[in-house]
Amino acid sequence: MSHQTSGFSQEQQNYLVEALAQLGLERLFGGSPHTAEPEAAHVYGTPVDELCKEELKKLELHPLDMWSRLEAWTDAGEMATGLDQFLLRHLGFFNVEPNSPGYMIRMRLPGCLLRGDQMIALANVADTYAGGYAHVTTRGNLQLREIAPGDVLNVFFALRDAGLSCHGTGADSARNLTASPTAGFDRQELIDLLPCAVRLAQRIKATRELQAIPRKFNISFDNGGILSCVSDTNDISFQAVQVTGGIEPGVYCRILLGGITGHKDFARDTGVLCQPKDAVNVGHAMLRVFVEHGDRTNRKRARLKYLLDREGFDWFIARTEEALADIAPEVRLIHQSAEHDAPRGPIDRTGHIGIHPQAGEGLNYIGIAQEVGHLSSAQMRRIGEVAQRYGKNDVRLTVWQNTLIPHISDGDLQQATDSLAEVGLGHSATSFAAGAVACTGKAGCKLALAYTKQDATRIVRHLEDKFSLDSPINIHLTGCPNSCAQHYIGDIGLMGTTAEDNTEGYHIVLGGGNDSDRGLARPLCGPVAARDVCSVLETLVANYLHKRDGNETFLAFSRRQPDEALPALVQCSA
Repeated sequence: MSHQTSGFSQEQQNYLVEALAQLGLERLFGGSPHTAEPEAAHVYGTPVDELCKEELKKLELHPLDMWSRLEAWTDAGEMATGLDQFLLRHLGFFNVEPNSPGYMIRMRLPGCLLRGDQMIALANVADTYAGGYAHVTTRGNLQLREIAPGDVLNVFFALRDAGLSCHGTGADSARNLTASPTAGFDRQELIDLLPCAVRLAQRIKATRELQAIPRKFNISFDNGGILSCVSDTNDISFQAVQVTGGIEPGVYCRILLGGITGHKDFARDTGVLCQPKDAVNVGHAMLRVFVEHGDRTNRKRARLKYLLDREGFDWFIARTEEALADIAPEVRLIHQSAEHDAPRGPIDRTGHIGIHPQAGEGLNYIGIAQEVGHLSSAQMRRIGEVAQRYGKNDVRLTVWQNTLIPHISDGDLQQATDSLAEVGLGHSATSFAAGAVACTGKAGCKLALAYTKQDATRIVRHLEDKFSLDSPINIHLTGCPNSCAQHYIGDIGLMGTTAEDNTEGYHIVLGGGNDSDRGLARPLCGPVAARDVCSVLETLVANYLHKRDGNETFLAFSRRQPDEALPALVQCSA
């Protein structure tokens, strides 16, 4: 690779190669312990001179070794830029200027779990050092914005004091590990997998080889309960299943791999199960295989999907078993197809909003309706207070960008909901609002091409004024092809683009779904100028209501339309 491509001069590349050889680091990174030639140094089998610029930067300075540099930036009140900012994102701080002032931080909340007192602590951080608000993300964590560069260390220490962290939430990290938001109190769940998510997250944070991996990595644990955590869109999906035959009957984790819907792929069944107690070691082993064999030369093909496409699932499982022999020799993968798995229980598509009974006599959880994830610091503080007073100090976040407070007794429900309502937090939403999901968009992300959160609110309110539905329509808005809001699995998906008149706009897709409704949305129309999206979607919903069969859902209606019939859905009837 030339220095123009890598971002390093030839002299700098030679220095890195020589340093690797002199320190014997080629053994750590997959090289031969007997390599004598400096130019033979490599990182997990990839010659140094073929690494992409991000990998060379991680080789020059591992993200875990940048603390003194971070202190210097903070003391000087300077923002990290370029590849320095790329490294800093591994620690959870993102330079989002000029779209939004200062830094954004993204929390690490394994299993989408936090305590009420921690939510109050985050509200205090938001007021003292950030913009006074937070956003719930599509990985069930929180983002705070508008942090001055001179306050970075203050934020780190405030999070530490609350038992919180933002470490490993950006760049080439295993991102926030998600779990079913009702884990542990779901009346339908097969097993509580939340402890697995928490333990694996801690192991990743404490294991150097699992930091600065080839690319971002998503892991999810589905308990088989009433709420979806969109597990099949993850790189690794552990799904609780009830096995009825073939092996000893019981609850196991079925393992799916390679989900990345932004690249039009769901996680696929490996034909492999594990005992739930072994999921942490299996996840570690699979991450190690990715670390050792993921592509470090081409960022566009560095996700797990492309390793699986290149080498195959059988190869990956065999390498996983080899890694397990080192990590946990007692663990065995169980090779069995899904024919003996009992059907998954039903998923409530609106179960994340409203008051719902949970496991335990006379107990409920409250699903708070939020406007595409937004929370003011006052609302954060009130959620924490309600959780402390009425709900065992337990707070859950969902991939649907809202918050749950569980363990509320029947007798406390009215007081709890009244207290939330005082700060504008309700527990009901229309069929449009309940499933509306939006990424940060152009207001806070350099990659976005549209103002997704603002447009989502405008779209929802417009459609609410026009229609009343008997079943939900999930609308997902994402600002760019990275698809943080997973537009390909929405009933209606919108992806930011540039309209023909050079203004913000969207490509619109139709008919996506996940879990038992799994399927990628099909192109409908676009680019559509953002100012015209409300009228286009109004026409679409009107045609659905006019042409559907009985109480047919929007998803069923859209999927039975042939490709050639889709354009007519956004044309006004004569």
